[in-house]
Amino acid sequence: MDLQQYLGRKLPCSCGREHETQLKQVEISSGAVEKLPQIVKKLGHSRVFAISDANTRAVLGEKAEAILGEAGLLAGSVTLPGDVLADEEGIGRVLMHFQRDSDVILAVGTGTLNDIGKLTSWRMGLPYLVAATAPSMDGFVSNVAAMTADRMKTTYPAHVPEAVVADLDVLCRAPMEMIAAGLGAILGKYTALCDWSISHIITGEYYCPAIAGMMEQAIQDAAASTDGLLAREPAAVAGLTEALILSGIAMSFALISRPASGSEHHISHFWEMRFLAEGRKPVLHGTKVGVGTILSLGLYQKLLAEPVNFEKAAALRADFDVAAWKEAVRRGFGPAAEGVLALEKTAHKNDPVLQRQRLKVIKERWTELTARMRLLPEADTIRRLLRKLGAATEPSELGIDSSLTREAILLAKEVRDRYTVLQLLWDLGLLERFAAEAAQQ
Repeated sequence: MDLQQYLGRKLPCSCGREHETQLKQVEISSGAVEKLPQIVKKLGHSRVFAISDANTRAVLGEKAEAILGEAGLLAGSVTLPGDVLADEEGIGRVLMHFQRDSDVILAVGTGTLNDIGKLTSWRMGLPYLVAATAPSMDGFVSNVAAMTADRMKTTYPAHVPEAVVADLDVLCRAPMEMIAAGLGAILGKYTALCDWSISHIITGEYYCPAIAGMMEQAIQDAAASTDGLLAREPAAVAGLTEALILSGIAMSFALISRPASGSEHHISHFWEMRFLAEGRKPVLHGTKVGVGTILSLGLYQKLLAEPVNFEKAAALRADFDVAAWKEAVRRGFGPAAEGVLALEKTAHKNDPVLQRQRLKVIKERWTELTARMRLLPEADTIRRLLRKLGAATEPSELGIDSSLTREAILLAKEVRDRYTVLQLLWDLGLLERFAAEAAQQ
């Protein structure tokens, strides 16, 4: 795919908006790290502050710093210790070591380091660059940073990096687990896009068919590349990296994360918060998203086979037990519960009056809704693609038992104010049964 067509200009769209991204340059090639000085100078910078961790410094950071240092462009650096988290401590460590005369921040890594670099630079009013070390996640060029604050997984407004440097010599050597995680993150767009579409139909939320089309092509290309990824072919790894970058461009175009994040991400975020609260080792974001995608697709499949009783659904939620819901939230989210409860005060996702209003629309447009759902692949299709790369496809492979799987399906809709299949099932009075059945499969 040609990413350059989206960079450096405003694109009028049939959706009525004008799309643009602040991303200025993408370099995906063998030996791309050697071009860092040229890219930094082209963008008008001269003092780079580099952020890495022990792993990313070993595979790329030390070389990047040496290249920048030889060019007289390195102002300073910090290597974050241990198992780095995108949280207050990570941000604090960067600030403690930051060189004040720096004019640009470079994150060497993916995932956590990308989010730390992105939010730190945004808050400091500095531009930002990223040198990728693995094609493992879809947040390289999104305009949000996924952070854990007060034990609550939250997306903070941030900015897009000016450039992404992806050295294929490094990316092709990344652990297969990380390559598979990148594929899982892209395959998750199947459910994210469907969730976005059904929300547009039911709630009138903004939706752009052109942006959705961009992502659909990226998903199809990535899904077709599994054999090449398994063989670590540079063309396949480059294609996956392009798809991951395009995901962030799509979010920038939409000004929200909708084109890339839906129920599958919310399930992943719920598990991530529980792992954090329980002191468990984190699982790669894309790995969790892949498993969440399979769960969400299964829910869509069950819904298509279910005779829906709209009157029964309205009656079921009429006497919604707020106290019992709050208790379930406190039990499920633990230290993050208060943030979830605060969100509901503005979102009103569980308001019976609003549920009845949505039900009316759902009933009227049921044919349209089910037609969109039928465009989704089957859960087994995604399961086979991920297994080809040795990726986890079941919650149990992540150390998640049936009880935590059930909780995730029941409570993940509370993580964000976003309408997804999880909220649709709640509106239809089916979420509790579907969650219990899915957890036992």
